Amino acid sequence: MSFFSIKILGRTTCTLALLVFFLGCGEKSDPSSQSNNPEELILSATEKQRIGAYDEAIEDLRQVLKLDPESVAAYNQMGGVYSEADQRNEAIDSFKKSLEMEPENLQARLGLGEVYSKMTRNDLAVAEFLKAESLQPNDTELLFKIALEYWYDQKLKEAEQYYQKILSINSDHMQTHLNLISVYEKLKSWEKAIEEIEISRRLGRETDNDQAIAIAERKLAFIKGRIDMTDKEYKRKTQPPFD
Repeated sequence: MSFFSIKILGRTTCTLALLVFFLGCGEKSDPSSQSNNPEELILSATEKQRIGAYDEAIEDLRQVLKLDPESVAAYNQMGGVYSEADQRNEAIDSFKKSLEMEPENLQARLGLGEVYSKMTRNDLAVAEFLKAESLQPNDTELLFKIALEYWYDQKLKEAEQYYQKILSINSDHMQTHLNLISVYEKLKSWEKAIEEIEISRRLGRETDNDQAIAIAERKLAFIKGRIDMTDKEYKRKTQPPFD
């Protein structure tokens, strides 16, 4: 055999070796997609969601549902992934499927409420959060969500009621006191608004929260000017064309 033939044979052998290597790598590129363990697939989906690989996370969760069509955990996770990916209709469908199987599932109820809130469907959001409240009463974070949805919908008395529920659990809840200032301002309950301002300033000093103090003091200056204004004067001062 000539030197030239040996050289060609060597190249051919190397090429075949590389081809086998790359084919082998391809077969092992996504071991999680071949898993038949739902828990492993959910963990894989969680990691993919964390890094923003939403399509891949959904594929893992679909595989879970093939293995277990009644996996509430998979539908909840799928709803969360779709919500993060801003695919709101798909998120709603996923959470609703979870609730069909388990109506008292708190995660699904909260997830559905959050999606409606993103869509500014405050009426639907608050309905879901109220159902969640029956499952987890006295949760100040949840009560705060309800109060906010009522505020966005300008249901001021209901917003006040839920902020007061929070204060009955935690009387020093700073953000609640600050938000109540705005509620009482809208209701023209000036004395209550000023009382909330004073509480907010006190709590701000006690906790070295300069931002809260600044917000409360801006509100105080505004309300002092607003108290003696007629509605007509207020509109003239706050709506264009400005004087």
